[in-house]
Amino acid sequence: MSDKQIPYYFTITSPWSYLGHAPFLKLADELGYEVQFKPVDFGAVFAQSGGLPLPKRPYQRRRYRMFELQRWRDYRQADLNLRPKHFPVDPTLGNNMVMVAAEQGLDAGKLATAFMRGCWVEEQDMGDKATLIAAADSAGLDGAAIAAEAESSAAKARADLLTEEAKAAQVFGAPTYIIRGEPFWGQDRLELVERAMRGQAPAYAVEEPF
Repeated sequence: MSDKQIPYYFTITSPWSYLGHAPFLKLADELGYEVQFKPVDFGAVFAQSGGLPLPKRPYQRRRYRMFELQRWRDYRQADLNLRPKHFPVDPTLGNNMVMVAAEQGLDAGKLATAFMRGCWVEEQDMGDKATLIAAADSAGLDGAAIAAEAESSAAKARADLLTEEAKAAQVFGAPTYIIRGEPFWGQDRLELVERAMRGQAPAYAVEEPF
């Protein structure tokens, strides 16, 4: 893998992926990095890493999450509904459509933006196939064709491999950015991501955690 490639693990229904998506893509473009879009099944990732889906998290953590969403919404100057009408929903088809778009050399970043905004800004059901197709069309893509491929058994198998890849890379949350082998978890690490991308920070390594 080239030092100028960044594996980007995310899911379209994560508010943190959404909040970091635009600034991350802007940064990658400015610094000449290639983003490798890797939407994955974080339910499966959590099962391995010990993470919990939002409804199963303790009250204290869910309460704090709402403070953080407000803080980061304002800091990133982003539009964000704190309690979207259609959340949570199954992101599988939308994630797989982004994967297919990336495989076909289409603008996967723009498609992911449309899906994320659909959930967190526009009150759309991003678990609904027709809604996903319409959002893809609005992004200038052939939504029906992308959805058809995303629903194929071959695409589903490739999506499963992406999730297994995320597990092997020790990814445990969304979004995760990998800079020259070093993981950065969370859109709140983007300032550190930028330092690494610019070569302004040493490359850190962990031999064995304790």
